[in-house]
Amino acid sequence: MAASDNTDKIINYAGDFRLKTCNIISFRKAEGSELAFRVNLLPQTMTINLVEDVTMPCINGSIDVADGQDFRTMLPLSGNERLELHVFTPGQPEIKYNETIGNTLNIYKVDKIRISGGTARQQIYRVHFTSKEAIRNSITRISKAFTGPIENMVNEIVKDDKFLGSTKSLVVEPTATNTKFVIPNLKPFRAIKFLSDHAIAKNYTNAGYLFYEDTGGFNFRSFESMMAMGGHTARPVIEAYAMQPASVRTPDKNIDVEKDLQSPDSYSFEDVVNTLEEVNAGLYANRLITHDIYNKSIKTFDYDYHDNFGAYYHTEHEDGARATEKYLRPLVFLEEEKAFSDYPMAKLMSVVDTKKVHNDYEFTPPEDILPHKVTQRAQLANFHLLMTVPGQTRINVGNMISFALPDQRPVAHDEAQKLNPYYSGRYLLLSLKHKFDVINQKHTMNIRAVKDSVPTQMPEGLEVLEKKTTKSDALSLYDLDEI
Repeated sequence: MAASDNTDKIINYAGDFRLKTCNIISFRKAEGSELAFRVNLLPQTMTINLVEDVTMPCINGSIDVADGQDFRTMLPLSGNERLELHVFTPGQPEIKYNETIGNTLNIYKVDKIRISGGTARQQIYRVHFTSKEAIRNSITRISKAFTGPIENMVNEIVKDDKFLGSTKSLVVEPTATNTKFVIPNLKPFRAIKFLSDHAIAKNYTNAGYLFYEDTGGFNFRSFESMMAMGGHTARPVIEAYAMQPASVRTPDKNIDVEKDLQSPDSYSFEDVVNTLEEVNAGLYANRLITHDIYNKSIKTFDYDYHDNFGAYYHTEHEDGARATEKYLRPLVFLEEEKAFSDYPMAKLMSVVDTKKVHNDYEFTPPEDILPHKVTQRAQLANFHLLMTVPGQTRINVGNMISFALPDQRPVAHDEAQKLNPYYSGRYLLLSLKHKFDVINQKHTMNIRAVKDSVPTQMPEGLEVLEKKTTKSDALSLYDLDEI
């Protein structure tokens, strides 16, 4: 633990944390008691990992244990235990799972058991845990008709004791829907995923929602709501990271903890450019064909990435408003003055869209969902920033951060180093892994973030000059063999 003169409100260095509770609650009673048998795992805890991800409905994690008391047999650990965990960065929101507030984690797996310290008396093993709602999801199915706004349906699935029965906080973004769905024996998370795919935001043109858990509770919201707020203003960043040397304590100067918290230990980029994948995924352009069986009508809708870019918020903005031309994928002409976004047949989709199926309740029009959803998911699949940074419990997935990356080009001796015009800027946090190293008293975070626009507009593409070319006929292999 941290030095005894520290308080729970004062952070002494970047990565400082307080681990207050780490208890395992057994499935069996304590001897001579009607209460559950408990084990305080704090003295045996080496490392705690905790993972959040916007693509996962529940958090999960693991604890590396150095066990000299054989708790694994004493409990015994069977995958039916619960976990109490209380940890936080001083002065920041607390990560707290406690039986008294009806909120514990569930242990479901034990692995990597091995002898440690040259003696068979101590074992090291890993205990895996997840949210109790993940267990509830595994044993519950939904067979019910839901009507009304989709967010109300999700709220019922999360809160109703017949389904997930969660007591955790649920933050929902209102939708522009009034529909009816019959859920046919689906597990709760699968049902929510189905509903998410049909949700369209009330205040944004964004389509398709995400359902995920962070340390504060559950969230049902669109990607665009993570980049903007109120439907009209870019969302501020929660932390501004920059590559800079770490502070050093000197006799006349204290460590600048705030600066150290903003200094990544390392960074890298993944799939910065992958044009072929993006074209096939329908990022630049796609075509949707809808078929109304009852009215016997067919409609076609083409989506153009560059024409629609300014219709919704991106990671970058223009004085808080939607950016109109800060494309991450520049407008480049391929042939005959056409760009990738002029070829909608790169991705073809077809769906059945029949009106008035449920009288006053209407399905969300697929043309308002699919084209936007396809291109946005494709934009967020690449240009990922991976960083290892000092840990903070106030940061969650879905937050916006910024990253100041100096331009790598050499500069004159008297010239200031500029920031990279395309790799710097605002990023959306997609996944976050807390690592609490109890032995070394260091909290770090591995984060994955993405950007779908650039702070400095990219150069315009050149117009394709008309070229006269002669196309030759196919050559016969047999004729070539006789030469």
